[in-house]
Amino acid sequence: MSLQALTTGPAALLAAFLTTTSPAVAQDGPAETAEEAEPTWEVRAASLAQWQSAVSREDSIDGLARLYIDLLLETDPVNGMLFGIHGKDGDPAYYDDRLADVTGTGWANRKLGHAVMRDRLKVIDPAALSPEDQIDFRILEHQVALRMLQMSELQAHWDPLTYVSGRGNAFAGLGTAFSRLLLRDYAPLRQRLRSFGKRCEATPQYLFDARQVLDNEERVRPTAVSKQVSVARLRGMTSENGIFRQSLPELLETAAMAEEEKAAILESCDEAVASIDRFARWLEAAVVPRPDGEWRLGERLYGRKYDLYMDYPLGPKELLAAAEQSLDETGAAIAATGREIHDGYLADAIEAGEIRPAAELDDQAVVRNVFARVAEDRSTPDTLIADSYAMADAIVGFVEEHDLLDLPPTSKMRIEDIPPYLSGYAVAQIVVAPPFKPELPSVWFWDLPMLRTDPSFLKEYNRPALAEVYIHEGVPGHFVQLEYSNRSERIMPRVFRNGPMVEGWATYIQAQLVDLGFTVYPDSPYGRQLQFMVNRKLLLRSIINAIIDIRLHTTDWPEEEAVRLMIESGYQEPGEANGKLTRAKLSSVQLATYFAGHRAILGILEEYRTAQGEDFSWKAFNERLVTAGSPPFFALRERMLGPQP
Repeated sequence: MSLQALTTGPAALLAAFLTTTSPAVAQDGPAETAEEAEPTWEVRAASLAQWQSAVSREDSIDGLARLYIDLLLETDPVNGMLFGIHGKDGDPAYYDDRLADVTGTGWANRKLGHAVMRDRLKVIDPAALSPEDQIDFRILEHQVALRMLQMSELQAHWDPLTYVSGRGNAFAGLGTAFSRLLLRDYAPLRQRLRSFGKRCEATPQYLFDARQVLDNEERVRPTAVSKQVSVARLRGMTSENGIFRQSLPELLETAAMAEEEKAAILESCDEAVASIDRFARWLEAAVVPRPDGEWRLGERLYGRKYDLYMDYPLGPKELLAAAEQSLDETGAAIAATGREIHDGYLADAIEAGEIRPAAELDDQAVVRNVFARVAEDRSTPDTLIADSYAMADAIVGFVEEHDLLDLPPTSKMRIEDIPPYLSGYAVAQIVVAPPFKPELPSVWFWDLPMLRTDPSFLKEYNRPALAEVYIHEGVPGHFVQLEYSNRSERIMPRVFRNGPMVEGWATYIQAQLVDLGFTVYPDSPYGRQLQFMVNRKLLLRSIINAIIDIRLHTTDWPEEEAVRLMIESGYQEPGEANGKLTRAKLSSVQLATYFAGHRAILGILEEYRTAQGEDFSWKAFNERLVTAGSPPFFALRERMLGPQP
């Protein structure tokens, strides 16, 4: 989709917005099913000039939220995949057929649309709103400001990774544009394949436009890690086992489409692959040799992004101090438990003279001996997905036995190898059902290519740790919380989820199950202690995530010190630690959300439990927490505890 650039005032510059007519969906092959004619998104204006006028007239926060979603859809149609909005004005594939305008004009239009919404919000008095609207207003205000920060001072448009696989809150990216069409069966296959072909047709122009923006040697200086990951992900997209050369032909074989249409899709996608390869070669030749940009944000920019992204009661320095205190406390708890079980659990190794008794060792050696034995019970990259599925019955059974909360069916969650465009960022991550399509499945990805790069990775993801990851990503962690969140009647917390709430819940519920007695070794005399040590090791990881994120981005703390902290104080394997360093250099603030959210939930829990007294129940607390949507903690605390004096 191309947005027209006009050179007069704001209203004129916005005039081309939403003016594209909806093309008819091709009707070759068998008749379309009723499913393809499902209701589509009703936009609030016929042009961006009218959209601007609608924003100025709109008095309700819910109405402004819907208008903001219109803006995000029209300036980046791939957002439709993330929201679960695929069509418009009777065309069920309107957004699915398109890629964003990434010319300089396209970026200017995004910024201008956000400025219009920002200025409208400035004249609203939040105190005059209802409590629910006050929450939505704050979420909307923060989202607009965060995206403006990404597009202005953080210069998302000057980062090649933005165009390849998205960048923070600013943009969705090419990998998402294609993979999400095939990720879920949200519409008939042939409709999704037609959209795939349409996006293939648009790819050469999209990459040509991206190249024009990036082809500024003086101003565009990506970081070394962004260059490396961008090229790797582009190569992954066009590899023999990638989405174009393997997934697309396999799906076309089964699709009920005319052979001529299949051939046309393949032809346009061959051209897309060629353009992706050309773009990757150009990056390697023209951009990679440039001086590396600075990946550290610095204290000022980090603080601004932190405030907008987190919306959290503690600032970065306060959170860092809390994390450093928790690091010592959690490390001491692991060491104490390790000393308790070391000699019994490792009696055979002590008797064989392979290791010494705990009394002759320092805490580090005691804990490492225990974790070394636990690491022997682990999956291989070839068995990891099957082994993950095998965790479900025991974990679901434990949640039900202890009546912790009602669960959605686990059949709604799939576990798969990661698509190439996401590889290299996090070992495990989940793509949940979109807010406007909550009936769709969630997909939990293991980054098997990353795990294969270093044998030490799977020592980290041993059997007790695998259960913890299932709890965190799946049941009753992200999958469950976001299933509940998608039921929220309020649009803003459902669509724009607060990171500390989401990651905090998953971290909190892991510890809750373990503290109540869950273990993968129920028949072992050391089963509960081993699971406790692994859980607290993962809690150490979340604490250290916050420490390294804040220190690395706000000071000149050496990278080597970050890795040393992860390995020595966090007991992490080298592969895990170096992978996390890469992630910290690719992103900012998100790594702080795990510890921040967990800490805030524990604080709410303590007050709630005191207020409930003998009437306290885990189920009541947990379900009240997850049925709030995914709002910031100022709203969550009031929901759980009532208005504060």
